[in-house]
Amino acid sequence: MNRRPWVPLTFLTLLLGCSSASTGANTGRYACALDDECASGFVCRAGVCQAEGGPQLPPDPGGPGEGPDGGGSDPGTPSSPPTRLAFVNPARTVGTGQCSAAVVIETQTEQGVASPVENATTVSVSAQPSTAVSFFRDAACTQSTSSVTVDAGGSRATFYFRGSVAQTVRIGVSSSGLASATQDAVLRTPGQVVGVFFVTGAQTLATSGCSGKVELEARDADAIPTTFSSPRTMTLSGTGLTFFSNASCTTPLSNPVFAAGTTRSSFYFKGKSSGTNRLSVAVSGLSTVSQDETILPVVRSGVCTLPANGLSVTCPISPAQVDMSKTLLMISLSPSGRSPDSGGVRCMLSARDAFTCGRYTAAPGGFDIFWQTVELGTGLRVQHLQPSCQGSFLSSVPIETVSPQKSFLLVSSEQSGTLLGEGNLYTATLADAGNRVDLQFSGNCSPFWKGSLQVVELDGIQVHRGGGSMIRGQTGAGNAGLPAANPATTALLFTYRVNNAGAANLCDRVMRGEVFGSTELDFSRALLDDSQNCATAVIEAMAWERINFGSLAKVQSVQVGLSVDQLQTSPGITAVDRTRAVVFASGQSMNGQAGGEASYSGDDVLGESLAGFSFSSATELRVRRASALGQARWTAYVVEFNP
Repeated sequence: MNRRPWVPLTFLTLLLGCSSASTGANTGRYACALDDECASGFVCRAGVCQAEGGPQLPPDPGGPGEGPDGGGSDPGTPSSPPTRLAFVNPARTVGTGQCSAAVVIETQTEQGVASPVENATTVSVSAQPSTAVSFFRDAACTQSTSSVTVDAGGSRATFYFRGSVAQTVRIGVSSSGLASATQDAVLRTPGQVVGVFFVTGAQTLATSGCSGKVELEARDADAIPTTFSSPRTMTLSGTGLTFFSNASCTTPLSNPVFAAGTTRSSFYFKGKSSGTNRLSVAVSGLSTVSQDETILPVVRSGVCTLPANGLSVTCPISPAQVDMSKTLLMISLSPSGRSPDSGGVRCMLSARDAFTCGRYTAAPGGFDIFWQTVELGTGLRVQHLQPSCQGSFLSSVPIETVSPQKSFLLVSSEQSGTLLGEGNLYTATLADAGNRVDLQFSGNCSPFWKGSLQVVELDGIQVHRGGGSMIRGQTGAGNAGLPAANPATTALLFTYRVNNAGAANLCDRVMRGEVFGSTELDFSRALLDDSQNCATAVIEAMAWERINFGSLAKVQSVQVGLSVDQLQTSPGITAVDRTRAVVFASGQSMNGQAGGEASYSGDDVLGESLAGFSFSSATELRVRRASALGQARWTAYVVEFNP
């Protein structure tokens, strides 16, 4: 069979927008003078908001009626050398004794288009009267200067000023070979504080993620920044919000005060309740001010369809994840058909707002992919890897070192071949040193096997791992004597490999595992069929991880059974908050966390023992499989993360 190669889609989004007005129809660009006029992730360069860290784009050629397309004159091109200096910020009005907002200058062509300098260029700054103000390099006005530098390849430089006498001051900038520029600034004696205002914009955070700096400014009746003559108590409030004094959100903010003699006060926050949360600040003697902050849900979930005759699909995630390195992806699906090469699917995060799934061979049948993501702003670290085995029986995947005691693995895979056996099923084991993952098969893996591997490290959990086996004819196995763990906070994940799987026969090589009491695990295959036909293959090895979430989450263990001709069931559960809860089966390998045991022995019909898991309501699951020729059973775990 000819197979079209599957290549994960890559997303590259270049956004040129920001919060200010458009410079012209259909340009997609937005004018700016300062970085803080642009949306998060963008900076102001060449007069327009551009992606931070991205390549510098040419200046905007102008709006309607300007430049060649608009019928006006051509304002110039980025290759034209600069001939003059210009101020790009509006004229500043500053309270006496206070540090100004940023003053930004730019090198431009004669037509006023930003143009970078070839070599680093020194720009002198001055004032008239000459003693009216002092100039500084930093926003706190602590590093005095008389000049600034436009870096080679750049077109902008920034400085600040401060003066003590109320007056109008003419600020000048000059540099050899460039026309100089001036701008008037007003120094005035500020009035009494009439209110405090948010300087920083509203934020969108992952649950438990640390915010950026929140900054408030005291202003007088003319909106001029001013100071309090004595400290003022601040009261901070917001549903599910906690407040901190440092940027890593490790030092709680106690007794917040707007200090005397300063125009601004700042803090940081975390949110544990998803949704729009109103952050309110009350300063003694003044009106309360508020700002709405968005805390994203811990869990996003949905259903995405891999189409019939399709090799891959890219599925959207909404709202987008904040940080892929703090996000894990769980999938479960039940494929149609009778062949692992068209029924085995792997999925991986491919962007903050999408994941991609693929299979080795297209087939007439499509199927639904049930997906869930978990993102925590702190405490969760996830490595996303795409290993291959290249026809070997062992693939050792190097990883960034983790603590094995608080780490577990999530896997899914695609492969070639029509028989479920030695080349498809594998154990995934985290090395004791925490620096690699071993993927091992009983024989050489199928040559086109590809996996998706997530190494999940979560502070506050306790993971115990081990193994086991089942000889020919054996339908059950157990592990006893483990350290005690509360079943109400504990879940199980496992992988396994087989040999002696020489003929198509599903029931002897699919398994179910469960946490049994506080110190035991139980594994089974063949369901209610005790014939040798369902215990022919040897379960050469199992690799299990018992995960005790402790105070981080509550866990429900749900036994799910389907009878002959039954494709779906909806078992009840204790009510959960679905923005914080995931559901998955204990068995994982090909199609994520979907595996259980089955009685059907006629062929390798993966849809008999693999199921899609989701919530139909806060008190009910939906478990669905693609084939119902025999009975099947799963142990499902509902994990609800605590606020």
